[in-house]
Amino acid sequence: MKRVIALVSVVLMLGGCAPQPEIQQPAIIPPKPCINAAQLNAYGYDHLERVARLLREDKKNIESFEMFINTMKGTVDNYADMIKSSVYISNVVRFLPIPYAGEVSNTTKLISKTLLNLGGAASALNRYKNSSEYFLANFDKLNRSTAKGSEIAKLALYADTKLMDDAQDLENGLKEISASTQMMAATTQAIADALERTNGYVNNAKNFVGFSKPEGEDTSTVIQSRNSINARMGQLSQKIGSLEMSGKSHRFNIVKARIYSQLAMQLEGSK
Repeated sequence: MKRVIALVSVVLMLGGCAPQPEIQQPAIIPPKPCINAAQLNAYGYDHLERVARLLREDKKNIESFEMFINTMKGTVDNYADMIKSSVYISNVVRFLPIPYAGEVSNTTKLISKTLLNLGGAASALNRYKNSSEYFLANFDKLNRSTAKGSEIAKLALYADTKLMDDAQDLENGLKEISASTQMMAATTQAIADALERTNGYVNNAKNFVGFSKPEGEDTSTVIQSRNSINARMGQLSQKIGSLEMSGKSHRFNIVKARIYSQLAMQLEGSK
């Protein structure tokens, strides 16, 4: 019987009726991520921490902006007084071929524009200080080991929009002040040159409009105003450069924090 069964099995196999052994396909196992959500959140936290650290380091520098704006207002007031204090200086401003003539020939317009820019910069400074404080307060609530991707993403988004927008507004405001200050510097330098030497243009202007002679105090007043304006321009340049450098660093770290937090949220949502 055993031989018969074996023979029948052979025949069936040769005839193709016997069931063929199944070939098992390897199971497809999804690859495990090489980094988990907690690690990504920690990386995002680290980049926000760098933003917070730089904000705290710049705090004294930002606070000095308010003092600078007040000092700059004093410089503008002195410039206005210089123009008004002497008939000779007023005539020089009106008739000398000064750079930016379309603006500086109208000293009232230039002074008003500069004061308006100073007011705008002061408002931008207050907004930036408030958004910085808000960021720092909310960052301090985070914990590196327990922060969720959504929490880091929310704060990174705030930094990328509100904080950086306010910083850019402050930078733009300072650049507008710088442009006005350059116009005042050009005016003051031209007045100083006219006081120090008499050129052909001044002689011709005297014949037409009858320039009065400069008084003894005119020269010292102009020199003081020129030196003050030049000093403010140097300070402006430093402050604008400082904002530009910190802005680049902030943007780099904020973008990194947003990327890491978004990836972490995807992993957290796949669980």
